[in-house]
Amino acid sequence: MNEIQEMNCEEWNRRRQEEWQNRQEELRLQRVEAERQREAEEKKSAALFGKLAAASLAYAVIYTVCLYKNTTGLFVLFWIGATIFYINYVLRMFQTEPKRDSAVYAAVLGLLGVSTVLTGNEWIVWLNYAAIFLLVVALLLHNFCRDADWDLGKYAAEITVALCGAMEFVTKPFTDGAAWRRGRVRKENGKGNYIAAGIGIAVPCVLFLGGLLVSADMVFADMVFGFFGALRLPTRVFGILFMLLFGFFSSYCGVRYVEHHAPQAKMKEHWVGEPVLAVTVTSAIALLYVIFCGVQVSYLFVGGRKLPDGVTYAEYARSGFFQLLFVCLLNLMLVLGIRKYFRESRLLGGILLVISACTFVMTASSAYRMLLYISAYHLTFLRVAVLVALAAIALLMCGVVLAIVKPGFPLLRYGVIVVGAVYLIFSFSQVDYLIASYNLAQMERQGSGADWEYVAYLSTDAAPAVEKYCGDYAAEAGQELPEDWHAALYQVYRGENAPVTEDIGLRNFNLSHYRAHKIME
Repeated sequence: MNEIQEMNCEEWNRRRQEEWQNRQEELRLQRVEAERQREAEEKKSAALFGKLAAASLAYAVIYTVCLYKNTTGLFVLFWIGATIFYINYVLRMFQTEPKRDSAVYAAVLGLLGVSTVLTGNEWIVWLNYAAIFLLVVALLLHNFCRDADWDLGKYAAEITVALCGAMEFVTKPFTDGAAWRRGRVRKENGKGNYIAAGIGIAVPCVLFLGGLLVSADMVFADMVFGFFGALRLPTRVFGILFMLLFGFFSSYCGVRYVEHHAPQAKMKEHWVGEPVLAVTVTSAIALLYVIFCGVQVSYLFVGGRKLPDGVTYAEYARSGFFQLLFVCLLNLMLVLGIRKYFRESRLLGGILLVISACTFVMTASSAYRMLLYISAYHLTFLRVAVLVALAAIALLMCGVVLAIVKPGFPLLRYGVIVVGAVYLIFSFSQVDYLIASYNLAQMERQGSGADWEYVAYLSTDAAPAVEKYCGDYAAEAGQELPEDWHAALYQVYRGENAPVTEDIGLRNFNLSHYRAHKIME
């Protein structure tokens, strides 16, 4: 018995020893594999840095030369061209053939650049820049990722994640540069290489963080500017360096993140619920909307019904358009969300069609209220923008209705085309000219210039309309405003736009500014 126990004990020890050895061998192989992957990643980072850093630096230089204190000039078009060339270079560097419809993205980018050079409206200019930025990110995602099955929500989520992910990759230029440097000095042991690498990393860090601290504290900024002023270093050097760093880091980190994230950016399986739940919820919402739309038709469109005490018909008609605009947006998201997260059902589809029809009525109600408000209080940029947004929502709802009736309808492509087309029309519309023409015509008809101040502070786009209605009343600029509102408007408008209509050269040439200069000189 003892011998059997000893044999069993020896066998158990032997097995334990073998398991331990096997485990140690697995850990060793894992370490070897991890080291191999690390070396492969380091070689990849070094190879990428050699090409991508040079391209990003060249792009940052072009970005700074074109856009430094020049957001509306002719060189904006050169920057757009450089952006398209940079993206094509990056795609080919990663051995990715640009997709066929990338030319459409490039064409829209070009149109946004042209719109920026044609207008003097700051709101349009900054909206154009926001659209360019989002379109560049979408173009990178479109070419690096398999987005054939993405929907609107997935695209919006990936663009948001890409913006945050690029900031997460802000250290990539340093780590990639260190890997590139190690590859070049692997056989050298001198400390001078490490000192040079440290200086190369420290200089952009100090410049970037210094710029942030200068903008954060006035005392520190005064001290820094005083010190560099004593050295006769122009203060604009800081602005130029900041733009160079922003151009380099945004392009390099954005490309590195999208390329790294592309394999994981897949449409995941999501929860799909029973349509009974959606039918129960949407039925109540649809009933509420039908009653509300009946009130709109009875009181707003047809009229003649008795309103609550103390409320005039004008007050009723001119109120609530912002709330209705918000409800229309919610309805659009509601219908899209239910179609995505619930199984198809004829009953559910019918209810969604009712909600869509009510959304059309609400959109018309909101637009009608806005038009009544405009007839009483004239045009502003925000009121025009609301009407444009309502038009875009109505067109998007048309696509949603088609998608409900015909499930295979390409809703994402339709939505992108519709929103892009509506915005481009709005961008090229010279909205300030339309506002000035309408408002001045109304003031002439009413014989009152009570609202002339809003027109006087419009951009150079409004110059032809101001000249048409007020040019004959132009007075010399003086300390006091003329009594006649035509002359006062012309004098204030000319003074407000004088800074952008002077010293126009090739780099900052803007057609709207140049036209206003010719009109008012």
